[in-house]
Amino acid sequence: MANQIYDTVRTVMAVREYDGKAVPDDVLRRVVEAAHQTASASNLQPWHFILVRDRERLRKLGSLVRTGGYTAGAAAAVIVAYEKGSRLAVSDCSRAIQDIILVAWGDGVASNWTGAGGLEGVRVEFGLPDTYDVLAVVPLGYPRRRILGRKKRKPFDEVVSAERFGAPLA
Repeated sequence: MANQIYDTVRTVMAVREYDGKAVPDDVLRRVVEAAHQTASASNLQPWHFILVRDRERLRKLGSLVRTGGYTAGAAAAVIVAYEKGSRLAVSDCSRAIQDIILVAWGDGVASNWTGAGGLEGVRVEFGLPDTYDVLAVVPLGYPRRRILGRKKRKPFDEVVSAERFGAPLA
């Protein structure tokens, strides 16, 4: 039986080059709605998402994320921020980022996780209160080239066990 979610997880790839074509507003809305709908510990939802579409703001964003300069060439990006005082916020936001990536990929839109904290410049530039930290920026766009190849993964039996470490999953 086909499983569309599994197929998305199986095929999603990190993309760092975008063709510059605009992503439709309804697709971007669905992507940020997916983040909003992500499960959250105790339903605290200690996050805030900023959708950036303005070309000049995307360039600025690309200059502020050390590992994500290519954000400047994306059609859009989502800034993922969390409430500093929340103990489980990073975990909740990480789940939301994965949902952003998967929902985007399901609509043919590529992305990647950029940054991993240390994004104070993004927080200030985009007006987030000092009660928030920025965890990541997720650029979004159509891939510049066709995505080919297979994922490079360790052998299944090397990373999955049954019942206890080292016991193969039959």
